[in-house]
Amino acid sequence: MYDLTMTFCRIQEFYESPLKQVRGKRISLLELMALYAKKYRGSFTYPIDWAGFNVPGPVISKLYDNEIADFNDYDGVIKEIHDKIINETGNSNYYLIGSNSDKHTIAHEVCHALYFLDKEYRKKTKVILKKLNKSVYKKAASVLYDLGYCKAVIDDELQAYLSTEFYTLKEKTKLNKRELANLTDVVLEFKNNFKDYKKRIKI
Repeated sequence: MYDLTMTFCRIQEFYESPLKQVRGKRISLLELMALYAKKYRGSFTYPIDWAGFNVPGPVISKLYDNEIADFNDYDGVIKEIHDKIINETGNSNYYLIGSNSDKHTIAHEVCHALYFLDKEYRKKTKVILKKLNKSVYKKAASVLYDLGYCKAVIDDELQAYLSTEFYTLKEKTKLNKRELANLTDVVLEFKNNFKDYKKRIKI
């Protein structure tokens, strides 16, 4: 897991870090680690904070198509995978995911891939998400911000969590009976939606 997290660390944070000094910036890995440690508990806890990763191919192209001053072995793994896909397909419009062996984490990352690659899936999840009461949406989003997600990916994260790991949000959110009923209805709809797509995918 240490190697998995460090392999994805630079590209994942380049894609969606909540830190403005990191997201979309071509900074060194040491600088990234220091900024992350400063933000979270004073230590670089990235390898134990995250279990799954997801990055769009075009974002990988944006980072690795140009020289990186402190390119390392972990970058080499991502670059090798990226180059192989581009050489075989000629297309950067793919989605790269990495995960531990937990089936819920894997399913969560697959939801992100579907959201990026499948227009029909993305459209359906947006319709379902609108059924979430504003107060519930706000509370759930607040939990995700605390977990380290940036605003730009909140809807994508909500559809993934509500489709596969809703208990993560439920356990950290105080909801009244009306809000809980609303969340339950929306979660069931998300789960049924993902179930239809999951049948077509070998996980």
